[in-house]
Amino acid sequence: MIKQLRSWWKDTEILNLIARKKVDFSLFYEGTHIPVEFHPDFLEANGGELPKKGESRTVKLVYKDQIYHASLIKIDQVSASREALQLRYNGNQPLKDLLIETFSHSYSYIMQERANQLADDAKKPQVVVPEDQAEYIDLFATGTPFEYRLEFITYKSKPNVWWVNQGTTIHAEKEEGILWAPLLNTQGRKLYHWETMKEVKQRDIILHYSNKAIRYVSQVTDAAVEAPKPDSMANTSWQEAGRLVRTKYVELIPPIVLQQFNQQIMQLNLTQGPLHSGGGVNQGYMFRFSRQGLQVLQSLTTEVNWPDFSILEQDETDSNTESSHEVIPILPPSDSSIATFLHQIQSHIRRQGFFFPEYLIENFYLSLKAKPFVILAGISGTGKTRLVKLFAEALGATRDNGQFSLIPVRPDWSDPADLLGYKDLSGRFQPGPITKVLVDAREPENRHKPYFICLDEMNLARVEHYFSDLLSVLETKEWREGKITTQDLISPTLLDTPEDQVEYGSLGIPENVFLIGTVNMDETTHPFSKKVLDRASTLEFNYINLQQYPDQSEQVEASEGADAAELNHLFLRSDYLQLVDAYDTNKELVVRTTERLVKINALLEDIHAHVGFRVRDAICFYMIYNDRYKLMSEEEAFDWQLLQKILPRIQGSHSSVRRVLLNLIKGAMGNGAGVTVDIDDLMEDAAPLYLKWATGKTPPVAKHPQSARKLAFMLRRLEEDGFTSFWLS
Repeated sequence: MIKQLRSWWKDTEILNLIARKKVDFSLFYEGTHIPVEFHPDFLEANGGELPKKGESRTVKLVYKDQIYHASLIKIDQVSASREALQLRYNGNQPLKDLLIETFSHSYSYIMQERANQLADDAKKPQVVVPEDQAEYIDLFATGTPFEYRLEFITYKSKPNVWWVNQGTTIHAEKEEGILWAPLLNTQGRKLYHWETMKEVKQRDIILHYSNKAIRYVSQVTDAAVEAPKPDSMANTSWQEAGRLVRTKYVELIPPIVLQQFNQQIMQLNLTQGPLHSGGGVNQGYMFRFSRQGLQVLQSLTTEVNWPDFSILEQDETDSNTESSHEVIPILPPSDSSIATFLHQIQSHIRRQGFFFPEYLIENFYLSLKAKPFVILAGISGTGKTRLVKLFAEALGATRDNGQFSLIPVRPDWSDPADLLGYKDLSGRFQPGPITKVLVDAREPENRHKPYFICLDEMNLARVEHYFSDLLSVLETKEWREGKITTQDLISPTLLDTPEDQVEYGSLGIPENVFLIGTVNMDETTHPFSKKVLDRASTLEFNYINLQQYPDQSEQVEASEGADAAELNHLFLRSDYLQLVDAYDTNKELVVRTTERLVKINALLEDIHAHVGFRVRDAICFYMIYNDRYKLMSEEEAFDWQLLQKILPRIQGSHSSVRRVLLNLIKGAMGNGAGVTVDIDDLMEDAAPLYLKWATGKTPPVAKHPQSARKLAFMLRRLEEDGFTSFWLS
């Protein structure tokens, strides 16, 4: 078991270890404070004894063959209303000299940082040595009370890894073999991404990012010195005084585009790193990277000609080093592997004897990735619920392990309590079916596992009534320490007891939970409001080929490499929450998609069905993921989005609805379809157009065939019934 509190740490598996203490300023000065959580460890090492309040006991600190004396003191901290235990040796200069000599790296770092602090600071803030440079003292029990054996873990100077953003000057800087940044901005202020230059040392490794890709890697030959602005930057507005680093550039062939690695690097949670929470690059110059980040980057780009100096030795994992206890980050699969994993999912579904239309699995995946709430609509018996179950099963989520839950919706559900839970007469909270799943999904050991909740026949009751709290909380998602969090679902007024507060307090929608609703499109169900449609993607199951038979002779080849059942939740978790998260690296695609939506919105405004930013963002995310994973063509992907995010909003009986449908089908047909769509002629009778999709006929070739077929159906319903809607089957 690992126990950790601030600068103290212990692994109970290490024999006789009392505790490990990170080296800080107090160790060089007088001693250290021992957190109350570690008092039992010292009590055990002392054979069941600790000093009484106000008492001091002499202890022996044994290092190699030398014994150093110190005091273990228990004092009364009146201000904190508790007793404190301290290890003091401020009178033992030989011991302090030993610590300064042994931990010279930490001592130099701390003293330099303290010297840089303002002289008139009444109380200088504590200097914290960065984790990648930290040093430690281990205290071991010897079997003799108040005698502890010391072991030192010292910093082994390894090259640090840095990331630098360069613009148009990169070629000139490369030719000169330099990096340069000013000391102050035009307002006379220091910026941390310029101040990092002074920390760069000889042999450090630098990744050079320019024009959406890492194009060079270099090794520092001379650490930073103050130097005037070089000629290569004469045209910049920077001030003249700055710092210059000399470094040897090596071009990376091929260059590494941001989308090849940004999601994996984000999981490392680099402090003051180059990437922001959406996966784009922060504005600035020199950012901290990490050795582990470089190793992850290299593992993803084996085709790149990495120079020898950039290939790092594997960091030691000896039981006496801190690195053996680092948490290994959970990483998403690479973009290039997504198509392979989706093929595995399709193979699993076929082995169970089920068949779904072309691109349906890819569409379902992209829809979940863009937003973790999807609605599967269609006539009864088309396999909507089965699709969710088999898709989840292929990813290792089953009813048996609790990662797949089928929740039948009841017609009498009328408020969120039916789904989330309620407070009973005794004051205890009784969780609803979805709350139990959310509690299980947020457990630390489960946070990397995907959880699927299938709300079966979701529209038997009014979705806006029983699902309203979840719809609202879904819109509160934000990035926090590299994870997606939401506001709480359960009101504190429902949690009276301490047990309920622990179990259900601060319960949002975890980032590893995915919601899917199945709905039947018939007269027994309730329609959806735009509030619901804005927050979900609607996948339709209405065109069924009954002549699909199980082929028992079919042998589905198992794919080599990783198994889809072993994927973590990052396979499905959204990488973007706001469009700004993705805009940096996908500007052209975002602009192209938005321009299409602007034209469509101009049509929809006439019937008050136009979309807002929420829908715009969701469609852009879908298109970006499709482009990243190379699953469909851009036109095929946009066809699905037109069908799923735009058409469900259209209903009515007016001639304005007919005109909108005709304009949309004209766009869906495209110029090369060979079909003329004359809006004015068809306003009176659209039969010549929609009959082309009649049963038994071969529909014309269309740019967006899925949407064109649905629009033709909606036109026919308008002609024959005087009313039309996406939701009429």
